[in-house]
Amino acid sequence: MRIAIFGCGQLARMLALAGWPMGMRFSFVAEEAEDTRCVEGLGTIVRWQDSMTAQSIFKTLEEPDVITIEKEAVNTALLQQLSHYCKIAPNPEILWVVQHRARQKKFLTELNIPTAPYVEMHDKQQLLLAGESLGYPLIIKSCEQGYDGQQQWRIHNQEDARAFIEGAVEITHAIVEKMLDFTAEVSILAVRNTKGEVAAYAPSENRHRNGTLSVSIAPTEVLHPKLQADLETILNALMRNWDYVGVLAVECFIVDEQIMVNELAPRVHNSGHWTQDGAVCSQFENHLRAISGQSLGSTASLGHSAMINLLGCRAPDELSSLPHAHLHWYDKTLREGRKMGHINFLHESSGALQMNLSHALRLLSD
Repeated sequence: MRIAIFGCGQLARMLALAGWPMGMRFSFVAEEAEDTRCVEGLGTIVRWQDSMTAQSIFKTLEEPDVITIEKEAVNTALLQQLSHYCKIAPNPEILWVVQHRARQKKFLTELNIPTAPYVEMHDKQQLLLAGESLGYPLIIKSCEQGYDGQQQWRIHNQEDARAFIEGAVEITHAIVEKMLDFTAEVSILAVRNTKGEVAAYAPSENRHRNGTLSVSIAPTEVLHPKLQADLETILNALMRNWDYVGVLAVECFIVDEQIMVNELAPRVHNSGHWTQDGAVCSQFENHLRAISGQSLGSTASLGHSAMINLLGCRAPDELSSLPHAHLHWYDKTLREGRKMGHINFLHESSGALQMNLSHALRLLSD
């Protein structure tokens, strides 16, 4: 079976590496200036141009059986056209909703899924009105092209709001959210195949640095049974309402003993990288199983896991050689703050994991 992936980053790389032992072959769609180092040698790379038709792209991609994505910022109109030639998973209509924060927020609200109070903003002058209606502090999020804390601005008071209005940032469409006082950030990944079978991985607790995921720990110990049940209810509502196919990540805050959904990601996700070494079947293999019409693999955890992102650095030898450490390198050009790779840890007990994780983080901070 041939799978085509829109995007050429580390997620596309790890999907291909998971699929090759399954007998799958891959091709990739790159944007005009996109770095393709992550997937070089793993399949045909097609650099998309405006003059290309859906039919010509399909042919150049070597006529894939299924097309999937590794990022939300994709041309959904083009994917709709490609759906006349092969299966697209997830559905382009879902991607159209999720890739735009205002549309995503409206969708969550319509399903009565708890999320941070918000208003839409088309002009910076509306920020003061948002402060009056929501109360400070606030966070501004561009509706498009925002990830890892990019295109987001924190507004703590009216003085910050006035400074932002007078500043150089141009905003055409954004959402302004009430900044939540949360006790923890968690995420959960689920997968649904073409037969309607659904399976979920253990939820993870996530820690961020400068807006970028730094550490994920799974299974998390911050969720009591009711919160876990609430999280699974939200997942099932999303999966079945959308007739979803593939892996879906749901990022959440815990606020006053309640789950509040922050963002959705219709793809394999950074907070699920621990599944490569800490679950029977990784998120990458299960995504491929789901979109290709196969039965799902087990999502059971093998123990207590943690993932550390290597942000703008290489893995010191002492770190990558720690007991129970598994290094995954993306083959990118080194750049400050960039996700260069990650290290997974797997232990039989939570205590042993926490000791090794603390040691690893000290090594990275030296």
